Amino acid sequence: MALDLLFLNGELVDQSDQVIDFQDRAFHYGDGVFETLRIHRGDIPMWDFHRERLLLAQEKLKLPIDKFLAQWPRFIAENLKAIESGCAKLIISRGVGPRGYKPPDVPALNWWLKITDLPEDSLNLVQSNKKLTICQHPLSRQPVLAGLKHLNRLDQIMARSEWGSQNEFDEGIMLDIDGAVTECTMSNIFWLRKKQVYTPDLSLEGVDGCVRRWLIHNLASTPKTLQVVKSVKLECLLSADAVFISNSLIGIQLVSNIAGHQIPLSDLVKTLSDEFNQQYFLD
Repeated sequence: MALDLLFLNGELVDQSDQVIDFQDRAFHYGDGVFETLRIHRGDIPMWDFHRERLLLAQEKLKLPIDKFLAQWPRFIAENLKAIESGCAKLIISRGVGPRGYKPPDVPALNWWLKITDLPEDSLNLVQSNKKLTICQHPLSRQPVLAGLKHLNRLDQIMARSEWGSQNEFDEGIMLDIDGAVTECTMSNIFWLRKKQVYTPDLSLEGVDGCVRRWLIHNLASTPKTLQVVKSVKLECLLSADAVFISNSLIGIQLVSNIAGHQIPLSDLVKTLSDEFNQQYFLD
């Protein structure tokens, strides 16, 4: 039976009766954040990195999530223990408020957790040599919101719509307003040159992904620390020794083709992927 559960503020709800309050600010203004979580044996191995980004949202967006974070461990223990593997979408809203942009003085957060089966392309984290296109729609620049996974995703929607239902591309590279490589529509991007790993700077726009921060943390103790680069030209990727992408569901995945350009594959990236996959006990 397919996994399909929905929780509202920690309580399991009947999805056929589920109605979002029209006054909820997530519905009106995208006033909130979300996280996409990979469940493994009743737990979320990457939770510390998700929590880190939620705390950044608390700081930047003034979202009072302390109560939610305090309740979360008990919720996980009570509701996820029987789930061997799955995908969970967590949405946190500032909650219901009066008409207008001004947030309520004392917000009462609403949060939803939707749990489903893992997408087919991320079931076992094996390498599948991704093919990327280059999106024409640029990322908006907003340094205050940079790094966060807030609910305003129109840039990604517009970019993803460029290749519609075509199957020849797995992802699309997104450029900033100056034409520099920033990220992909739903993943971060990296390249390898002379065994050195690089990734674009995200201080002005983009989502600071959990696997990206895992890589920065794990490579920090090696001679080849991950280098964050500003103003990355597309040629840096096309001439790289290897390119790879990452997110919490697919893990670390090699890229074999960018807009018709063949990209070399690398055993070093496969090693990084294997190290990341160890937390899921996968070979």
